[in-house]
Amino acid sequence: MKKSIICLIIIIISFLSGCSKNSHLKIHIIDVDQGDSILIQTPNSKNILVDGGTDDSEHIIKSYLKKHKVKSIDYIIATHPDSDHIGGLDSIIKKFQVNSVYMPEQSIDSSAYKNLIRACSNKDININYLYKGDTIKIEDYIDLLVLSPSFIQEKNNLNSIVFKLDFKNKSFLFTGDAELENENDIINSFDLEDVDFLKVGHHGSSSSTSIDFLNEITPDVAVISCGYKNQYGHPHKSTLDNLSNNEIITYRTDLSGDLVFLSDGDIIYTNNE
Repeated sequence: MKKSIICLIIIIISFLSGCSKNSHLKIHIIDVDQGDSILIQTPNSKNILVDGGTDDSEHIIKSYLKKHKVKSIDYIIATHPDSDHIGGLDSIIKKFQVNSVYMPEQSIDSSAYKNLIRACSNKDININYLYKGDTIKIEDYIDLLVLSPSFIQEKNNLNSIVFKLDFKNKSFLFTGDAELENENDIINSFDLEDVDFLKVGHHGSSSSTSIDFLNEITPDVAVISCGYKNQYGHPHKSTLDNLSNNEIITYRTDLSGDLVFLSDGDIIYTNNE
């Protein structure tokens, strides 16, 4: 309860301060129903698109990007080749200028994967593969560190690109559909005690977000991307209990729709209830 009160006070102070949002990092969790799509916008107007929902999500994502005046995408990160994460990316690549595409080094026999590869090939975009320990310097004060995968496995979720984005004094953790096996490897390999924001793994499934993981990373805010009354029952009660028991303020796209978070590097706030 104490942590919740402190976070709410920070949110109120942030809005009253009237700081220019041009100096802020913006995290958009786009509501693509049962899938993932995240737009990260930096203070220097770089755009990072993490995943692209399903085939049915392409119009949602296009409209969202246009609404926010996105004309080019500096980085696309396809966390893993499941169709609810990459299904709409081929359409986005066709429509927008894209500078770089990153994926795990895994190929599968699916139309979503083949369409993505074809879209990149048609625009002469090289695909870059990410592994644990890789880093990307996005701009001043913004660094990206890849935490997983260590190697490619048969199960798609276990190959999810998990990365930490550091902006000044705040850290944001994006987990794709990473599962408990990934989480254990991550907390045994990295010191993540300073994570502030968590994109919950695998749409809130019980396969992810263990108590040990949460105890290690200690986020203040968590976000779950999932569809309203989806067939998988996401988010699972055990995951919600883990988050609640750790007093982590949790937001969900199935309940709130699109979510936007901003940070000046010292605080994180949102206008969502």
